Amino acid sequence: MDDRLKAAQDHAAAGRHDNAALLFESILDLSPGHPAALSGLIETRLAHNDLDGAEKLLASATAASQQDPGFLALAAKVALIGQNPQEAERLTDRALALDPLHVQSALLKAEFLAATGALAEVEELLNGIRAQTPDPDILQGIARLYFGHGLFGPALVTAQEALDLAPENAALNALVGQILTAFGDHAKAAPFLETAHLQQPANPEYLIALANNAAETGQITEAGRFAQRARTLFPELMPAWLCYIRVKADRGEATDALQEFAPVAKTAKDRIDAMLTLGIAYGLAGEPDKTLQLLEPLLGDSDRLDDPAKARLFDILRDAYLSTGQPEKVTALPETIFRAATDEKRMAEHLKTAAMIIDPGLSTLEFMVLARFLGHTGRGLDTPVVGPSATVQLTRLFGYETYLPNDAPGAGEALPEMSGGFPVSRLLALPAGLRGGLTGTLPYLPAREDLLNRWQEALAEFPRPWIGLAWNEAAPGLTLAPLLTALPELPGTLIGTVWDHSRNQLSGQKNIIDAGAHVQKLEDLAALLYALDFVIGPDGMVLHAAGAAGTPGLALVPHVPPWYWYAENGKSLWYPSMDVIKAPRPGHWATLLPELAGGVAASLEAAEIPGT
Repeated sequence: MDDRLKAAQDHAAAGRHDNAALLFESILDLSPGHPAALSGLIETRLAHNDLDGAEKLLASATAASQQDPGFLALAAKVALIGQNPQEAERLTDRALALDPLHVQSALLKAEFLAATGALAEVEELLNGIRAQTPDPDILQGIARLYFGHGLFGPALVTAQEALDLAPENAALNALVGQILTAFGDHAKAAPFLETAHLQQPANPEYLIALANNAAETGQITEAGRFAQRARTLFPELMPAWLCYIRVKADRGEATDALQEFAPVAKTAKDRIDAMLTLGIAYGLAGEPDKTLQLLEPLLGDSDRLDDPAKARLFDILRDAYLSTGQPEKVTALPETIFRAATDEKRMAEHLKTAAMIIDPGLSTLEFMVLARFLGHTGRGLDTPVVGPSATVQLTRLFGYETYLPNDAPGAGEALPEMSGGFPVSRLLALPAGLRGGLTGTLPYLPAREDLLNRWQEALAEFPRPWIGLAWNEAAPGLTLAPLLTALPELPGTLIGTVWDHSRNQLSGQKNIIDAGAHVQKLEDLAALLYALDFVIGPDGMVLHAAGAAGTPGLALVPHVPPWYWYAENGKSLWYPSMDVIKAPRPGHWATLLPELAGGVAASLEAAEIPGT
């Protein structure tokens, strides 16, 4: 039986669940209720999404199984999947009572505690076990906890520590790859994701991660190969379809992908999941109106949805409303966080003393759009802001000095007096009377007068207008060389605003002033953008900061742009000083820009650039 058990576990670890199931069943024939074999067989049922089969096997447990922490932890996992969290937590507590150092039970308990916001207790629990046994699983659990709450730095350090102990572990390699992806370092992420995929080539999570990572680095053919395999192997898995549609949209083939997905969505077992996936897919295809047509009817029955589906519905509709220029409808969404605040006056009092929390799902650029509302809803520039330490300089760029890093839950500086927190991502859902006007007060990016004077003095010898250029780090983004081919002959002086290693694209460009070489911190960038007469470039921090400063500019955005570049008649809704030109179709910027050159020239001529 020991030999069979080891062979079965090896098959399961390699994803050969049918082979594993046969061996586990043969062990149970000889020893009914064998805890490890029964647990392994239940795991194979769950791997095939057979919840009924897993629950039937649980019913066959013996007294010995009920005293096994591993079996109890697995039973808790099944209860969670079956939407019975109370039973899951009961089983978890029982397992920990039998073995306080049981890793899987501790990880489940950590999830329950994290759901209530008790992150300090989670750390105490997991680090207590970590001190007793540096198990890769417990380190992975801590890393996932940090990662799930947007604490990418500590997550990466802990995941790397676990990977040092188990370098071939597929889940750990995938986790490191996912964290690096969240940092935007797709090149470094690729080998970790590939290692995980080679260990478990049929794992859909790893296939999807590889496809998305390849798409981000412009390897659309490779991305399509992984996405196609994920969709073929798991035809009912909605994330696999969503990945496939996203890659097809990047190739300009979104309509074909939607036609392939439509019959799958109609016959899916989970109708709500399929509808939400289709709603996102319409957005990826540049058809947010269809997203609204499909999902708005669900609002009337949103109380009948479970909390994750409800939150997902609201997020999809929020993006669709913003992408169609209807931000006022975001306020009408029945957000659960406002249920208790039926009295607008009570909410206003809460906001005056609340901290603004940068929630993990909020991108840096989305934060820059919403930063206009922070002071209006709180204590002005004294409003406390809570978020990862990587964002501290960005918030201070907008003048908010009271920043509380949450990179280590339960640690950090003493908190100012606060009435609680409010997520920045939900600011648009507040009534206009609480958050201020739609675009807020403009400009809302402050600039230090001494830094502004320094830039003006430094540039004074060069002819005006002073036109700033921004560009992306690498293709498929908009790099400097193709950008220059799309620009007409411009008057005045061209000035590079990029301050990181992307400045190396200026090599050989003697007619562009490298101002980025003198940007040491974001305050320097803000002052530079106030000094400039005009800014041109793709979606990125420079264009957002210029818009927040009220500096005139031209944004070149993808065919399906993010919601914050919605424009009416070529004028940005969120940044009134900015004109917007949208790519005519998906594709590589180098192939698209020749078609845009005429529009760029016309837009610049109509812009009446100051100094011309």
